[in-house]
Amino acid sequence: MKKLIKYIVASSLLFLSGCWDHAELTEYVFVQSLAIDQNKDGTVKITTQFYKPAPKIASAGSGGESFFNIETEAKSVFDAIRDVTIHVGRKANWGHVRFIVISEDVAKKLNLGSALDFFYRDHEPRLLTGIAVTEGVAADYLKEKPHVENTVSEQLNEATKTGSKFSAKTYPANLFTIGKQLHSEVDTAYAPFLKKQKSKENSIFVDGLAIFQKGKLKTILSNKDTKSLMLATNEFQFGIIEVSCKGNKLRETFEVTESHTKTSVSIKKEAIHYYIKPKLQASMGELECTTIKKGSQVEELNEKIEKQINANLTALLKHSQKKNLDIIGLGNYIYRSNPQEWAKIKKEKIPYYKNAVFHVDATMNVTNTGTDIGRAFHKKN
Repeated sequence: MKKLIKYIVASSLLFLSGCWDHAELTEYVFVQSLAIDQNKDGTVKITTQFYKPAPKIASAGSGGESFFNIETEAKSVFDAIRDVTIHVGRKANWGHVRFIVISEDVAKKLNLGSALDFFYRDHEPRLLTGIAVTEGVAADYLKEKPHVENTVSEQLNEATKTGSKFSAKTYPANLFTIGKQLHSEVDTAYAPFLKKQKSKENSIFVDGLAIFQKGKLKTILSNKDTKSLMLATNEFQFGIIEVSCKGNKLRETFEVTESHTKTSVSIKKEAIHYYIKPKLQASMGELECTTIKKGSQVEELNEKIEKQINANLTALLKHSQKKNLDIIGLGNYIYRSNPQEWAKIKKEKIPYYKNAVFHVDATMNVTNTGTDIGRAFHKKN
């Protein structure tokens, strides 16, 4: 019996396929980031940053950069990407790409979905690949040197993620979030907006959000407005709330340690009412004009912060209504909660967002003073 089993197993090996379609590592060059620009004649200019293969043992001490850039131009993104082979003699592998930057000029002229179409269709790119829009030429951002990370693509990827989590001044967009937003009912998407300080080297920083509507760049939100947007969409994790002192230019700061926003919608006499209720918990960061000696003063402080949050969020909503730009996804909410009403809005082309009535009601709870001194530290009793 054992001989029969061995015979069957040995015979089955004859029918196993070999590595007929294998590819050696030396046939690939691995992409870590990409910049998309456009020439004056309308052709697409792609700057691809690759991981530089590690040197052989005999030349291990040679040092040098861990990456290199290749520029290619064509009438389409895919064609420009495939031209990499005629420059480096290897096929580009997109399985490890970390970040894609798109120039502001391209974002205004080309449809975002069209510019990224290749990355959604090809099997190699990951949907968690980060996306950002740049002020000026996108390729210039890949020429900068990172501060801490090994590559600038890794720095951009981490800056957008940590910047969103700890400051709420941006949103960590990637292929997945962009694709989901572009195919939503409101067709509004957003990605981090990058800038450079022209007078300094290696000075890339995230400065708010680039807002897209129907695939085209429409406006840039400031850091302040981005924080309000993150509150409205329940994406606010940690961040700083600033409150002005009455009668002077001094400001006090409070660090949000917990945040949750509840939203609801109601339709009254064909008017859409949207309720936004952020609930936050914070600790004191800097005091200038507030004194805390008793419980009633804590309540007064909470009310002052709530008033500031409501004012900031209301200003953002009014500004977006003037442009009829549904940045908070109100249409998506109506679609999910009342599909029949949404079908009516789409059919009759009702400017639902421009005519909506917003009700903002923030709740703040300051729980920690950071010290036992309930006043500005530089002030004496």
